[in-house]
Amino acid sequence: MSEEQRTEKKRAEKSEKDREKKPKKTAPAKAAKVRETSAKTAKKAAAPRKARAAPEKPKAARKKEPSEIEAEAPRTAARKKAVSKAAVVSKKEAPKRVREGIVEMRLFRIAKHKKHGLPEFRRENAHRWIRLSDSWRNVRGNDSYTRQKRKGRIAMVCAGYRTPRAARDIHPSMHLEVPVYNVGQLEGLDSNIHAVRIGGTVGMRKRQEILKKAETMHLRVLNPGVPESAREEELFSELDTEADEK
Repeated sequence: MSEEQRTEKKRAEKSEKDREKKPKKTAPAKAAKVRETSAKTAKKAAAPRKARAAPEKPKAARKKEPSEIEAEAPRTAARKKAVSKAAVVSKKEAPKRVREGIVEMRLFRIAKHKKHGLPEFRRENAHRWIRLSDSWRNVRGNDSYTRQKRKGRIAMVCAGYRTPRAARDIHPSMHLEVPVYNVGQLEGLDSNIHAVRIGGTVGMRKRQEILKKAETMHLRVLNPGVPESAREEELFSELDTEADEK
């Protein structure tokens, strides 16, 4: 026999001896081992954990409790501020509520929306000829395409562009506009509801009288115009003083 065959034979004998020495694990032995491990894990889970001792915190010094008067002081100040704010808001909103009661808000919104969509009413051929102004003039031509409202022509003034009658004389600030031509027409007007518009034909003297009366009544003037000019008496007195100095 060669050496290789001898070594293989020895290895085979050793493996057989090892198998005989080590007994085979049976199924009941395995089950018993699994039970033991499960019992150990259950005991560990059931055992209560030791609580760590919390580090002792240094005792803070006790704050002195404020007296009843000192505790109520900030509350009273807050109440006073709230009352003052409410009073200011109520004063501002009171005239607005009065106006909203008179004016229908739905019609006011409709009128506002219509004004935003109004076209620019220009005179016919004003864009073509320099000698024609932009101010609207009614079209009279028998064959005018603008009068016939043909497509592509400028918009023509008509009743369909008007705002509702109930919201016609209302300023954007929701004041009712009142045309005034003399001081007597200011009587009976309310500053919370009405706003004054001085007529275009009113002269300077009457305009100044209306402005003075409106200031005393706290009425809002929409077109105050030129500020008050100096009186003739004051001018003559200034001229006299200059002459005396010379």
